[in-house]
Amino acid sequence: MKKCFLILALVSVSFMANAQLIKDRSNGKVTMGFDIFTDINTGSKYENFDLRAINQGFGTYLTYNFPMGDSKHTVSLGAGYTCHNYYMKNAWLAEPYAHAIEFTEATVKKSKLNFHYMDIPLEVNLRIADKFKISFGAKVSFLIQANSKAVGYMYGDGHKWEVKFNNINAVESIIYSSFARFGYRSVNLYVGYQFTSPFIEGRGPQILPFSIGIGIRPY
Repeated sequence: MKKCFLILALVSVSFMANAQLIKDRSNGKVTMGFDIFTDINTGSKYENFDLRAINQGFGTYLTYNFPMGDSKHTVSLGAGYTCHNYYMKNAWLAEPYAHAIEFTEATVKKSKLNFHYMDIPLEVNLRIADKFKISFGAKVSFLIQANSKAVGYMYGDGHKWEVKFNNINAVESIIYSSFARFGYRSVNLYVGYQFTSPFIEGRGPQILPFSIGIGIRPY
């Protein structure tokens, strides 16, 4: 997660430093932004697996805006990056390369799954009284990497371990989501829903995250 927030911090500084310059050069046709959110699992229960209440993640995106006639409303198509983190309670992923993913009960200080995606979003942007903005759309996301990390007494030998795996089996390579933003000036409320679990059905938990958080569009 530290890696995710480091990327977010660098992107944020870059956005704020170059927002006006890009806006002037693109004549307002390009939009950049980022969102910080938490995921709430709406999927079915799974043996030895449960998520904690807060599962923080973030996304960033760049879109090109197509005007809707002579109005200030636009339709946007672009590209982005999303990082989801799912924190498990009292369980960890001991065998990430198995055909079917199962979780093992253990005393853990931290246990999480981490998914990185490249997104292609399509959205409609409505501008109300110039300062208020409503956006809604959908996106298809392609998996870049899936990994896991656990810190705790997983092996029952009295020693504290830190175990990382840089790959997880039985994951979906493509997922689908919908989202909406309700904004005032550059700040907005972000909500999203993922229709596809990150795991292949029948081979892992069916995590269907509802995301809620805040976002910033510098212009």
